[in-house]
Amino acid sequence: MFEISLTMALPLIIIGALLIAYCWYDIARTDRPLLVPKWLWAVLVLVLVPIGPIAYLSFEKLGILQTPGSVSEELTTKMGGNLYFRGH
Repeated sequence: MFEISLTMALPLIIIGALLIAYCWYDIARTDRPLLVPKWLWAVLVLVLVPIGPIAYLSFEKLGILQTPGSVSEELTTKMGGNLYFRGH
């Protein structure tokens, strides 16, 4: 059978741990409303490696799926209480 040594798996373990740490840090410091509660994202990121962190980064950080009527944080800037598209 095929054997996997610790030497072969160590880079993937380190990358996975760093990905989890980054997602947890981002979840903890965000003030914007999330599609899923923070505590649930924290659990999903830990339990569903690598699907959980990838889902968090895709849906929350990149804004692939947003709540209806919301404008991406990346596309807007707040000036005097009004939202303006950058470059317009």
